[in-house]
Amino acid sequence: MVIACTRDCYDTCIFDETYTPLKIFPTLGFTCSRGLTDLRRNEINRVTRAYVEGKEKSIAEAIKYVAERLRGTDRRRVVHVEYDGNQGLLTWYYPARLWNAMGAVSTDYSICSLEGHEAIKAHYGSSMGALPEEMEKYRAVVFWGSEAVYSFIHGWRILKDKYKITVDVRVSETAKRSERAYIVRPGSDAHLALALMKVLLEEGRAKGELVDLRVLKEKLEAFDMSWLIRSTGLTEDEVRELAQLYTYYEPLTVIGFAIGRTYNGGYAAGLISMLPALLGMRRGFYYSNSQGWGIDFSYLRGTHVAKPSKVVGMGELGHSVGDFDFMFVWNSNPVVTLPGGDRIEEAVSEGKLFLVVHDPFWTETAKVANVVIPAPTFLEKEDVVYSYWHPYLVYNTPVRPKRGITEVELMFELAKELGFSSPLLDEDPWSALDVALRRTGVTVNELRRKGLVKVVPTGGREEVSVEPFPTPQELTLPQGRVLVYSAHPNYTNSQFSEVYGRRRAVVYSKDLEGDGYLEGPGGKVRVKFVKGDVGENVLFMYKSDLVDVGGKSINSILVPVRGKFGGPRLNDVVYVRLKG
Repeated sequence: MVIACTRDCYDTCIFDETYTPLKIFPTLGFTCSRGLTDLRRNEINRVTRAYVEGKEKSIAEAIKYVAERLRGTDRRRVVHVEYDGNQGLLTWYYPARLWNAMGAVSTDYSICSLEGHEAIKAHYGSSMGALPEEMEKYRAVVFWGSEAVYSFIHGWRILKDKYKITVDVRVSETAKRSERAYIVRPGSDAHLALALMKVLLEEGRAKGELVDLRVLKEKLEAFDMSWLIRSTGLTEDEVRELAQLYTYYEPLTVIGFAIGRTYNGGYAAGLISMLPALLGMRRGFYYSNSQGWGIDFSYLRGTHVAKPSKVVGMGELGHSVGDFDFMFVWNSNPVVTLPGGDRIEEAVSEGKLFLVVHDPFWTETAKVANVVIPAPTFLEKEDVVYSYWHPYLVYNTPVRPKRGITEVELMFELAKELGFSSPLLDEDPWSALDVALRRTGVTVNELRRKGLVKVVPTGGREEVSVEPFPTPQELTLPQGRVLVYSAHPNYTNSQFSEVYGRRRAVVYSKDLEGDGYLEGPGGKVRVKFVKGDVGENVLFMYKSDLVDVGGKSINSILVPVRGKFGGPRLNDVVYVRLKG
C-alpha cells in the first residue's frame, strides 16, 4: 500500500502506509518540510461541515441549495474554477465532466506552465524532456530561472554534485550554490538564448543533426549581436563564456516555469530548449514531463464529447468576473492566487456572484463563499496520481479516515439533484480512468495490485523545428521595475500557512527599504521593502507572501497580458511608493 503527495510540485514524493518516504529512485527516501508536516496539517483549519450563507447545514442540504441556484442561472454565466491543488486524476480532472456537459464556462488552465509547454511543444512536438535516470548521466546542469534548491529538491539532490550554472534575475540560493551564475535583466532570457545561438554558429560549434542550421542562421541574421548582449545586461565576455561552457560540458538545461510568465516568456522557453539540440543532444532539457506519459486529460474532462460554452484565461478571470453569476471552485484558491482575485471577493460581498467552494481547508476563497462543502484530503481517499517529473503512476490508498464528500461523489450528487443526465456521467469514473490511461499501457487494476507502476514515455519527434521564431520587433523589454516570484521551502503557493503561519508581504530589491506600496494597473497593496541580492529593477517576492497587511492579494494589482502561446504574463512592471 502506497500513497503519493498530490501537490503541485515536481517531486511527487511516494510514501508507505505509515507515511514514510519510500527509498526508491528518484525520490530517494526523503521529503520536504511540507511533506514532513502533512499529517499534522491534515488536522488543522479543516472544513468539517457544510455551510450555506454562513449557517451550518448537512452536505445534502448544501447540495440542494446549490442546485436550486444553478437551475435558474444561464449556463453561459456559470464558470468552474479548478487547478493543481491536488494532482489526483479523479480529484482535478474528472469532475469537470459535469460542467462541460452542462455547457458552463471553463478556464484555460494557463496560470502556471502553459506558455512554456506550448512553446517547447511547437519545436519538439512535445514538451517532454529528460527523465530522472537521464539526469544522472550529465556532467553539468544549467538552472535557467529555476530555484531548484527549494522547488525541485530531488532533482537538486541528483544534480548538486555536477558542474552547476545558474541563469536568473537574482542571486538565488541555487545561484549561490552554483559554480557559475549569470544575472540577467528581466525579460531578456530570449535575448541571451539567441546570443548563445549566434556564438555557437559563428564559432562552428553548432551541429546540424537535429536542427536545420541553414534555416536557423537565416533567422538569426535579423538580430544584431551587440543589441542582444546589451539587452541581457551581461558583457560579451560573459555571453561567450557561457557558450563555451555549453560546448564543453553539454549540460542538461532545467527551465523554470517562471520563464514562461515573464516578458517574451514563450519564446524564451522555446529558444532555451533548443540550445541542447544545437549541440546534438536529444531531450537535453527539462521543463515538465506531464505531456510525455500518454495520459488523456481531455478524455477525463469529457471534452471529447462536450466542450465548454466559452474558455476564459485564468489570468483574466478576476477582471471578467462581471460576466458570471455563478462560480464553482474546487482544488484551488483563486481569491489569492489569481490576478484580480480580490474582484471575485468583492462581487460575492456585493451579491453579484454566487460562489460555491468545495475544499478540505478554510482557504481565503472558502471564507468568503456563499456555500462551502467539505472535501477529503489526498490522505483520505483513493485516487491515481501522476508526476510531471518522474515516470511513476501511483494508486493512492487512504491512510486517514475520510471527511467530507469527494469531488467525484459531489459531481454525481449535484447532477442527481439537478435531474441532469449525460453520457459523460454514465461512465464509471474508474472505467473512464482506464480509457484515459490506455496509451500508458497501465490499467487501474494493475495499479491497485502494485501500488505504483513505471510508465514508458511517449511522443515527440527526432527533428527540432526552428519555428516558431521571434523577430527583433517582438522581443520587447520591460521599462521599469519588474515583480518576480519564486518558491519558499515551507509553502506551496497559499498552502501551509496553517502550519508555518501567514507571512507578511515582503519585497526584496536592490535599493529600497521600509514600508510602502506596490502599484499596478489593478490597484495597490501595502508591503515591506527589504534590500536583497537581486538585479537592477527587480522586485522579488516569495509566492507564499501573497497577502498584504490588509489582507489583500499581491496578485490583485496585476492585469496580465496574454503571451504569444496563450499563457498570462505575471512578472510585470509595477510601481513603488515608499511611506514617509
